[in-house]
Formats: sequence, C-alpha cells, structure tokens
Amino acid sequence: MTVDSAGGDAERPRPGELVHTTTLRTRTGERSVRVVDERPDSRSVYARTMGPTAATETFVGRHADVALLGRLLREVVAGRGQSVLVEGDPGIGKSALLAAGLRAARDLGCDVYWTAADELGQPFPLRAVLDCLEVVGRAEDPWRADIIRLLRQEHSPGVTGTGDAVLGASEQLLALVDRACEAKPVLMVLDDMQWADAASVHVWHRLTRATEQLPLLLVGAYRPVPRRTELEQLRRGAASRGGVQLALGALAADEVAELIAVRTGGREVGPELTRLAERAAGNAGYLTELVDALVREKAVRVSGRIAELAGRAVGWSAPASLAAAVADRLGFLSDETTEALRAASLLGAEFAVHDLAVVARKPASELALLLAEAVGAGVITEAGSHLAFRYPLIRQALYDGTPVAVRTALHREAARALAEAGAPTSQVAEQLLPAAGSEDEWFLDWLASVAPTLTHRAPQTAIELLRRAIDEVGSDDPRRDVFASWLATSLAGMGRNADAAQQARQVLSRTTDPDRVAEMSWVLAYTSLRTGHSAEALEVLAQGLGAELAPGWRARLLSLTALVQAVDLDTTSALATAGQAIEAGRAAPDRFAVGMGLHVMSLDRSFVGDERGNRELIDQALTVLGDDREHLDLRLLLLCNRIVADLNLDETDGIDERIMLVRGLAEQAGAARFTQVHVMMAAYYFLHGSWDDALSELESIPELSEGRYSFLTLHGLLALIAGHRDDRTTAAVHLKAVRTEPLAIADDRRNSGYVLLARALASERDGLPAQAVAELTPVLLSPETGLEMNVRYMCLPELTRLALAAGDRETALSATQQCRAEADEAPMPVKEAAAQRCQGILERDPQRLLTAAEHYRSAGRRLELATALEDASVLFGEANDLVRARASLAEAIEVYTELRADWDIRRADARTRPYGVRRGQRGRRARPTTGWESLTPTELRVAHLVAQGRSNPDIAAALFLSRRTVQTHVSHILVKLAAHSRSEIAREAAHHPVSTVD
Repeated sequence: MTVDSAGGDAERPRPGELVHTTTLRTRTGERSVRVVDERPDSRSVYARTMGPTAATETFVGRHADVALLGRLLREVVAGRGQSVLVEGDPGIGKSALLAAGLRAARDLGCDVYWTAADELGQPFPLRAVLDCLEVVGRAEDPWRADIIRLLRQEHSPGVTGTGDAVLGASEQLLALVDRACEAKPVLMVLDDMQWADAASVHVWHRLTRATEQLPLLLVGAYRPVPRRTELEQLRRGAASRGGVQLALGALAADEVAELIAVRTGGREVGPELTRLAERAAGNAGYLTELVDALVREKAVRVSGRIAELAGRAVGWSAPASLAAAVADRLGFLSDETTEALRAASLLGAEFAVHDLAVVARKPASELALLLAEAVGAGVITEAGSHLAFRYPLIRQALYDGTPVAVRTALHREAARALAEAGAPTSQVAEQLLPAAGSEDEWFLDWLASVAPTLTHRAPQTAIELLRRAIDEVGSDDPRRDVFASWLATSLAGMGRNADAAQQARQVLSRTTDPDRVAEMSWVLAYTSLRTGHSAEALEVLAQGLGAELAPGWRARLLSLTALVQAVDLDTTSALATAGQAIEAGRAAPDRFAVGMGLHVMSLDRSFVGDERGNRELIDQALTVLGDDREHLDLRLLLLCNRIVADLNLDETDGIDERIMLVRGLAEQAGAARFTQVHVMMAAYYFLHGSWDDALSELESIPELSEGRYSFLTLHGLLALIAGHRDDRTTAAVHLKAVRTEPLAIADDRRNSGYVLLARALASERDGLPAQAVAELTPVLLSPETGLEMNVRYMCLPELTRLALAAGDRETALSATQQCRAEADEAPMPVKEAAAQRCQGILERDPQRLLTAAEHYRSAGRRLELATALEDASVLFGEANDLVRARASLAEAIEVYTELRADWDIRRADARTRPYGVRRGQRGRRARPTTGWESLTPTELRVAHLVAQGRSNPDIAAALFLSRRTVQTHVSHILVKLAAHSRSEIAREAAHHPVSTVD
C-alpha cells in the first residue's frame, strides 16, 4: 500500500490496483492522501522505512559504529565483502544505526536487499531470505521464477523420494546472490533476526562464508532474547571468519541530551527534563517515545533555546517502559482506527491493505481513512507496497491487549476469510498456528484439502496442524486416518524415522482402506530399512502384500521387498521378487516399481563385479523413469551408480555431462543424496590423483547427513589422504570417528574399503605389520562377509604386500587367489591390473607389476601407479637390476611428490635403500604452499575464470563442479595468494596469462 500527498508526483496505478483519494482531518491537521491497494499476490520488501530510501529519522551518537558501517560499504564497493551482526535490546537503536550507517549504499553503486523477519513467518522455511531477496516480488526474473516453481510443486515427501524443496531452494538462493554479486556489489540486511526461520538462518550462515570471496556486505540485527541455538551458531561461525560483531549499549549522557533537543526543537536540556529522561536509561526508542508523549501533552516548553518541563508537567507520570510508552501513542487514535490496527496485528509486523480488508471485513475505501490517521500519528509507516507498524512493540501492544480467547477466535476467522479470498496456503496456516483449540469442521476440511501442498512447502507447520486435527476428530472419523497418513509421510520426509514409524503403525492397526494400508506399509518398511531393521521391514511388507491392493501399490511393495532382500544379501529372493515387481509394474503400469526392480537387479550385477551388466540395467531403469520429479531420488541414485560403474570400468566418455546432471539434481534431492554426490566425486578425484580436489569436495559439505556410505567413505578418504601425507593428527581424528564401527551389517562392510586401508596404513606407519594385516583381512571373502567390498581391488594388493612383509604367506596367497578369481569371473581392466600386482608381489615378478602399472598409467590412477612402480623397484633391487630399479623408483617418487604423499616417499626410500637403490636429486620439486605456484590445476582454472568476471555458478557449469565446490576452491585461492577479494585474484591472474580456459 502507498499513502502519499494527493496532487504530487504519485506513481500511476498499475492494472489491478484500487486507488482512493480522500481528505482527512486528523490530530495532526488536514491532509489529502492517496491510497493504493496492491494486488493480493504482490509482496513487498519489509522495512523500507528502515532502509536507505527511508525518510530521515532522528539519529544521534554512535559515531564510531556509523563510521565502521560506512567503511565496510566502501570496502564492499572495492570488492571486499564482510559480515556484520548487531545485537541489542528492543528500542536500543539497531534499525536506526543500520539506516544511518548504510544510507549511502545505493549512491555508492550497491544493489540493496533489506528486510526484517516477522514472528508469524518463523514456521515457514526460507521466508525471511525469500522476502529479503524479493523472490516473489520480482517473479519476472527467471532465476527467481525457478525458485518459486520449486517451492510450489506439490508432492508428498517420504514415500517415493521426491526431493527436498527447501534444500533445492536454498542452493538456488545462494546461487542468486552469487549472480547478483557478479553484476555489482550487494548489501543484504536482515533485521529482527530473532524471528527468522531456521532455514533462513542456515542460508545466512552459509552466506557469511561467501563474504570472504564476493562483494557482499551481509548485515543482520537481532535482540538477545529469545535466545536461539541457530543464532548462536551463526554468531560463532561469523566470528571464526573475522566477521564484525556490534553489541549496542545505552546512549551516553551527551547523546541523550542531543536527542531530546532534536525532538523538542531546543539547543539544550533543562535539569528537570534531564532527570525525567533518566527513566529511559539511554534507550533511544524509549526516550523518543517519552519525549514525544511530553510534546503531545504540551508538557515541554522551549525558552532561551533550553527545553524544560512546563509547569503543567509537574507530577506527570512517565510511562514505565518502552512498551508502555509505545502503547501511549495508541491512545490518540480513534476507536475505529484502533480496532482496524488490532485486526492488522493479526497479520504480523507488515501487512497488505488487501489482506487487512479481508480480515477486518471492511472495504479498502473505508480503511483508507483509518490507515491515514494511523500514518499521521506515527503508528504505522509505509513499507514498500505494504504498511508496517513503526515499532514491532506497537504491534505487540495491540496484539497482547486482546484477550487470548478473543485473539484465538480472531485468528481462526482471519484464516477462513483469507482462505475464502484465495490467499496462499502458507498465509492461512500462519493464522491457524496461533489459533490452537479452535479446530472446527471448516479447519478440518481445509487441512484435508491442502495437506499435499503444506507438507511440501512447510512440513513442520503441516506436522503441527495435522497433530491438532488428529486430536480433534473422533476415533471413528474417516478423516483421522487421512491426517495420520499425511503426518507419517511428513515425518518420514523430515527423517524423523521413529515418529513416522509410530504413526504408520497406528494407521495400520486401524485402517482397512487398501491404498492406505499400502502407503503406510511402505512408510513403515522404509523407515525400518533406514534404521537397520530389515527383518521388521520384510514382515511389514509381507503383511501389506496380503491385502487386496491396487496393482500399482502391489508393484511398489514388491519392489521395496526386493530392495530389502538385496541389502540383506538374500540374492536369490531379491532377484525373484524384483522380477515380480517389474512384471507387476509394467502391467499396472507403474514406472517407479519397474525402475526400482531394475535397480535391485543392477545391484546384484554390481555385487558380483559385473559392472557392464550393472550399467545396462541402470540405463534401462533410467529410461523407464524419465524425468518425473516423483522419481527424483531413485533416478539420482541410479545416476550415481552409473558414474561409479563407469569409473570402475575406467570408461569415462561423457562422464562430465553425467556428473553435471547429478550435481544439479542433488541440490533438489535432500541432504543425504546431496552429501552422497560430493563424497562420490571425492572418491573419483582420489582415485585419479586429484587429492586436493577430493578434499575440496569433502570440505564443501556443510554438515554430514545420515547415510552409511557417506559417513564411512568421507571419514575413510580423509583419514587415508592424511595418512599418505603423513598427517598423523588428522588421520587419527577421522579414524577415531569410525573407531567403534563394528562393520557388522553387509552395507557397512561394502562401504568400508577406505576405512580399512587407512587403518592398515596407520598400523604400518607405526611399525605394526601384523596389525596392518589384521586391519585388511576383512576384505577376504568368507561365509560371514560374502559381499564384494567397494575398492576391494585396491585392498587385496596391499594385503598381499603387507602379509608377505609380516611373514604371513598364507594370507598373501589367499588374497592373490581371490584377486585372480575375481578378475577372471568379472573381467575389468582395473581388476586384472590388481591381480597382476598381487601375483607380481607374491611370485616376485617385477614384469607383472610393470604390466599393472601400464594400465594404471593409461587410466590415470595415480596412487595405484606409484605403488605398483614402488613394488617393482623393490623387486628389481632384489635382482640387482639397479637401472630399472632406479627408473621405477624415480617415477613412483615423482607421482608421490605430485600427490604430496610424504609417508609413501619415506616408505619407498626405506624399502629400496637396502638394495643400494638411490633416486638421486632428479624429480619434480614439491609444490609450494603459498603464492601462484601453489595453486592446483583446478585452482588455476578457477582463478582465471574468476579473473574473467564469472560468478561461482558460471564457473561450476564450465568446470562440471558444484557451486559449493567452486566456492571452496576460491577460498583456498584467496588464502594461498593472501588476497582479500576476487578483484585481487584477477590482478594476480593478469600476471600469469593463459591462452584459453576450458
């Protein structure tokens, strides 16, 4: 809404706006106003009155803080970002400080995004950041439109894996900021952060990291109460990165006098007024309201430029608090205006006139008179296309002044009115959340109709409302199971497995509806599988399949049964059930069931080492699934497995395009899959010798989500790289993280290869060869293990070498025999190379080792190449063939140096020294740790693309990386170059030109 003087240069109304012009007689005099009622779907940026385009507010003091903010503005314009957090009590002057200190942002060339969080928006993920970046208000922008589409998609989480809309939108919001910073410096301000939703605070936390490399000034302000864990984590994280933190205290005595003088029109302040002002204790907001109340009451006179209490002010009772002072301002409003504002208080700190008209059940033309009076009295103020309460405390005073029972009823009536007017589901839910106890037939019918939308957009809100609905309906009400089913799927989608299982069991104990039986059987079985209770999952699925099910549901339950059987290594049953699922899925038809059945069959091929057969089945499944979002999780899993199969076959044509597709889908698929993709890529880089890139992938994971593959592989890789680089402390940290892992279930054993290699390396380095052998013996197949382990082909040659060194020829022979059998049964170049290496070590045949090395060299497997050459050097040394021993050792050392594998260099020297093998002084010089020469090949490519002015998302697309990984690379570049901005990287890159950057 816009309120301005009629007859001026007011902007013409846009189509869909209602315009009213009226003349008002208010306590502040007569004025003509123009009221523009925006279309109901438009959103404004809250608190523009607090931003740089606002009318000037009285502001005194805090000169050092204002100067600091001004300096940070100039620095961001120069390309150097920073984060700022401002803490202070209500009324202390946080918002005024930001307005004063950052007012010049637009004049300096910054793109400004400025908003304040609202308490009513807290249950809705990303609300604060969406408002700050004007995502809905600027929906014509294609990047913002993509975010809106993602958040508005209606799918049930938790049943077939439709992805995580909040995670996907978070990634797109971060990319939006990246792109904005590519165009010009950006200022983002989020006031009242104590009310921000948790997802927005998480995004803000990640943006603080981006300030290290983007022209981004990130400013947040919050009250110390309520204390929130997320804000405390944000504060600590920002501090660890050198962020600025300001704690605002009371105004000094001279600043208090200056503020009083400005508000009263005097130059100095008399003693009586000074004593009365002490009530405010230096709180600028309280002091302003107190002085304004005195002025309104004509209790202050200015004589000889000195402001002093008038005689009539003797005995005047000052408001006891800021809240009381703010409430006094409301006493000057008419009853009709107060009631309209009381209705507005239900809508939050900011509101649209259209929404207020709906809730108050008054036409906009009538509200225009009342709102203009409130504007004139300084109670509300303009906030872009909306109106906002001048102080949140004004809204709180109106809200708290309404009895709880009445307020609850008003919220419920507001919800119904908004729903009938076509308001968004989330806005209706905002009104229902504080209306507990008012659940009626309308509420139940409304919730039943919007549950799919609400569970997708705001699952936590959906869970609360669904619980209330379940408590309200009777046990014989058919809607009870509808609500309980949605609650179970919502809980499963949020990873709350125990709660989801409890709800699903309750529904299954009551319902006879076949579709509901099938859906809840799926939820209960899937949560049981997630938590390692496969026997319970199979029992639930068997019971579900005993019901009269729709063909599609029968096919899906069969496919999940096959998956559980596969995880349990019941291969025969898994293949038979998968075949039934595929047949039933094709008959139904149900593409998901067919895709899942083919996935189970592909797993069987992978388990026995038939990667080509695995790959063919994966491609069939992907063709069946298509690109339907409902199948996102399964599709992503298949694509990841396809990439792994390519890597195992050392056939990487087209892999970059598949990696880019997987990265894009992972941003929408939930934290577990997102993490899995980064871990998978780290393993790829490790195997191919780009260890720093592997570390960048792992470092770009903000937090490790659930998932055994990710947990074991991440810690295993980090420990293994650290061990090879002789970083004992880091290796020990990650080995400790998995120290108590029993590796008792099949899936854990399958994913434990890197952990076992790291444990064996640590034992060998500590001079414990027998212990090193013991650490690797789980890779030997036995009836107890029975499942091929990931990277087993790397473990068996190491076990052969270590066993011989420990005098355990029997174990070495067993490892060699199994490695040869596996290579013969499932021919793959990398497995053949591993078998050649095992045989070469066991039979003391260096020629076999060189044959293995040739494959490793052509496939780009750098560590395996170096270890095979090291072993060959030892055997050549034993045979007194020093020429070939030195040649093999020299190449091995060159690769180890490239990898910075210091432990391997020491081991290779120690193993070859007894035979007189010396590597001389030739070889590649170790890479420096600072300066341009310290940059890795990937970092060099990133640096040159930064110099071209490309944003992180653009660089990610060019290099087939994720935006997060590029951000990590840029951080490393800044540290190595001792630079503070992207512009400084560009200046350094200019001294090191390249002809092209791919």
